[in-house]
Amino acid sequence: MINTFHSSLPPPIPPRLGSGRPGPAQNKPLLRFLIGVVMVQMTLVVVGFIYLYHMENLYHKDLTHKYLDDMIILRRLEDCEKDSQLLLDCTKLLETYKNVLAKVSQAEGKAAKITGNMPSVGAMARMIVKGPVSSSNYLEWNIKHSVLKNINYYKSSWLNVTQPGDYNIYAQVAFSKWHPKTPLASRVKLRKGEDQEEVVLMTAYCALGKQNQSETCTAFQAGVFNLETGDQLSVWVTDPILVNYEVESTTFGLYRL
Repeated sequence: MINTFHSSLPPPIPPRLGSGRPGPAQNKPLLRFLIGVVMVQMTLVVVGFIYLYHMENLYHKDLTHKYLDDMIILRRLEDCEKDSQLLLDCTKLLETYKNVLAKVSQAEGKAAKITGNMPSVGAMARMIVKGPVSSSNYLEWNIKHSVLKNINYYKSSWLNVTQPGDYNIYAQVAFSKWHPKTPLASRVKLRKGEDQEEVVLMTAYCALGKQNQSETCTAFQAGVFNLETGDQLSVWVTDPILVNYEVESTTFGLYRL
């Protein structure tokens, strides 16, 4: 039978040559590139771990070597104490040790100036007052409850400086009674030795009303002074009987800058 069916639609267009999906051969360069990048990254990671492991071993070896050197030096110092025949070698060892400490101290001082971190106070004293136990006009201090660092206590009233330098000195004396003829005063005094002349560094006054005997006035003074080794400091008052001996009211101290 003859097909007499007719249509007005045009016939379909045949596919063009080369318009299909890329074949496996075209993906090989891209795949090789990605594999190469992954391999390079893995190589860098392995090399980095090997480098860190090597540096850590070197650090531990160096630390162990320094520790052994320190142990050897300590052992030599012990031998110096036991054997007097090694006196010459011990003298050289101690001189070397002192030179190293001097360099370290100098380096720490430079670092403190650069960073602004000043070294801790090398000498200080904060004194707690003791009740009137003598007829002297110099206050006495309770050494058991006071704080002393590189400062010596001399004859119950005086502080003896052991390190030269600039010191901030302060004194606070509270008076609970008034004197009819003499003003209420406290003085910080300095002397170069027990038999040397006393010099007044600071003086402070306070006043009380004559009618109200329950009042309390405080004489406070503070200042910076350059002190030498062997200098002695003390606090003089008008009359110890007039002083208020509460711990928080009457105190005396200094610290090295």
